Amino acid sequence: MRNIVWMKTLVAASLAVCAAHMLAQADPAAAPMGQGGGMGQGGGLGQGGGQMRGQGRGGFGGGQMGQRVQGTVTAAAAGKLTIQTEAGDSYEVTVTDTARIMKSGQAIQLGDVKPGDSVTAMGQVDATKKTVQAMMVNDVDAATVAKAKENLGKTYITGRITAIDADNLKLTVMRTDNVSQVIAVDDGTSFQRGTRGVQADVVAAGGLPGGFGGGFGGGMRNRQGGGGQAAAPPAPESITLADIKVGDTLMATGAMKAGTFTVLKMGVAIPGVGPGGGPGAGRRGPQDQAAPAAGAPPMPPPPPQ
Repeated sequence: MRNIVWMKTLVAASLAVCAAHMLAQADPAAAPMGQGGGMGQGGGLGQGGGQMRGQGRGGFGGGQMGQRVQGTVTAAAAGKLTIQTEAGDSYEVTVTDTARIMKSGQAIQLGDVKPGDSVTAMGQVDATKKTVQAMMVNDVDAATVAKAKENLGKTYITGRITAIDADNLKLTVMRTDNVSQVIAVDDGTSFQRGTRGVQADVVAAGGLPGGFGGGFGGGMRNRQGGGGQAAAPPAPESITLADIKVGDTLMATGAMKAGTFTVLKMGVAIPGVGPGGGPGAGRRGPQDQAAPAAGAPPMPPPPPQ
């Protein structure tokens, strides 16, 4: 009798393991974080699309929409774009009829994308051949890009923190255009965890939605009912200067005071945890360092913590 009971228990446990494995294969969302089901920072969150799941953390990560390459359009032809990244690499982007082409949250045609525009292409990237089979393209016109470049470091700033001088209330930032700049904070500066709550302020200050380069910064959507409904973002968590670490990414607004950009509002995120910060965003480890998107300027790694 004991042997029969033991055999039944073993069979039930085996069936449970098989069912869990089949569920994870059928729905990547069911897989644990860090094993293919984690949400990838790199792919970002699509404008108006569903929630995209990556193959781990990182700007050049996997996901249903693939990897991303960001750069300036140097040539546009039927079904193709040629873009040059900040690093100087030239990528040929093939845009199929089924690809989504977006500008300011609205669908456009490929013919609306012009040389000089900044685009972020998401899809299958071949870094060796420098090609992208794009499933989605986000376009920012040249005039908006020029304005954002002019305002960067004057009315807003985005990038990675490379040094902190807490005694003098100064931070050194490697901006997203690969320029190092010292900025200041004061009693009027507000800090919050995550950058989502600062994005609208950055746009109002002359920056680009989703950061410099106009990445995919749309809202996260649930996967319920196919398209799903937009999930309400959590309220920003207030933090202090002491919570900020070298290696964190930031988006901030402010103004020039005595020749130094002084921050009014700053959102800070650990690379790889997403723009909103979210629960557990304060936990730091090696997995929190995100890989840059293809074509993004190199960022210095944070020191050991």
